[in-house]
Amino acid sequence: MAQVLSNENQALLKIIIERKPTSLKDLEEMTGRKSSNLSRTLKMMERFGIVTLTKDKKNIMPRVKATSFKVEFGLKRAFG
Repeated sequence: MAQVLSNENQALLKIIIERKPTSLKDLEEMTGRKSSNLSRTLKMMERFGIVTLTKDKKNIMPRVKATSFKVEFGLKRAFG
């Protein structure tokens, strides 16, 4: 989860929210990141429910779905 919400990926989400790219190519130009890197990152974010990737003819349009995150986890300790 830490990788998904890295500083670089938070900046990516901000760009998507503010500039509303219409394709991965648009987003590539806006961020300077390669489309293969963006595709991999966005698919991971989609699995976590952070973004949606909408296919429109030849383009994939990313949109941010979640802007607030609450992470909970617990560790169980084995007692002998």
